[in-house]
Amino acid sequence: MLHVLGLPTDINSSFLRGPALAPPRIRLMHTQGSANASAEDGTLISWPGVLTDLGDLTLDSANPEYVHQRIREAARAHLRQGGRLICLGGDHSISFPVIDEHAVVHPGLHVLHFDAHGDLYQDFDGNRYSHASPFARLMETGRIASLTQIGIRTLTAHQREQSARYGVRTVEMKDFHSGTLPSLDGPLYISVDLDVLDPG
Repeated sequence: MLHVLGLPTDINSSFLRGPALAPPRIRLMHTQGSANASAEDGTLISWPGVLTDLGDLTLDSANPEYVHQRIREAARAHLRQGGRLICLGGDHSISFPVIDEHAVVHPGLHVLHFDAHGDLYQDFDGNRYSHASPFARLMETGRIASLTQIGIRTLTAHQREQSARYGVRTVEMKDFHSGTLPSLDGPLYISVDLDVLDPG
């Protein structure tokens, strides 16, 4: 069973706010009737049924460490029971606790990350939990078998250094084509930031 969990926080965004409003709006795509729930092979992907909606986690604190721990505990609770999680953000800082808990449960985890940004800053504006830093935090744990980033458009010199330091495979958007998708053998976590489609 796939569980959908909303993580409505954007306290770690360095610029504009808004991603905290996303989980219920993403769910609207399922309920507003603009599409149907049939996959190309005819599989019906819907809730209830294939998906169970766990609602949104209450994340009403402005303390990054507290929010991080709440997300980690929620992910752990579902994963340790054998569930599979689809998490709806929220800014991209949610990725660190969610993916790290997956890596604990699924040793040898590979991460495939679609994003316009590498999110590899050691910290951003002094915030180690920033939305610009989750993949640096992940790679520090030593629990990730590999990190492949697809669609990157904005690698700074610091992020290039971080990428080399952690052995990240980066496919910048200017170099992307369907043949650049890697073959990864083992457990896989896919993280998508929608700005990979449109950085504006």
